[in-house]
Amino acid sequence: MKRVVDIYKRTGSHQILWTYIVNLGNDGTHPAIKDFESEAMRLAIIDKRGLEKNLIAKVRDQ
Repeated sequence: MKRVVDIYKRTGSHQILWTYIVNLGNDGTHPAIKDFESEAMRLAIIDKRGLEKNLIAKVRDQ
């Protein structure tokens, strides 16, 4: 299952900092929205987009 997850700075601004396409659940599980947001946040930190305390991950409405 794929979801588009946007990463925002935690400043109240609605400007997208980065976008990830996260693919989870290929093993037969049914991941929750929070699972996609957590994975995108993990990727953002690895990619040095910012610190976790300064970022917000939100699954895009489809």
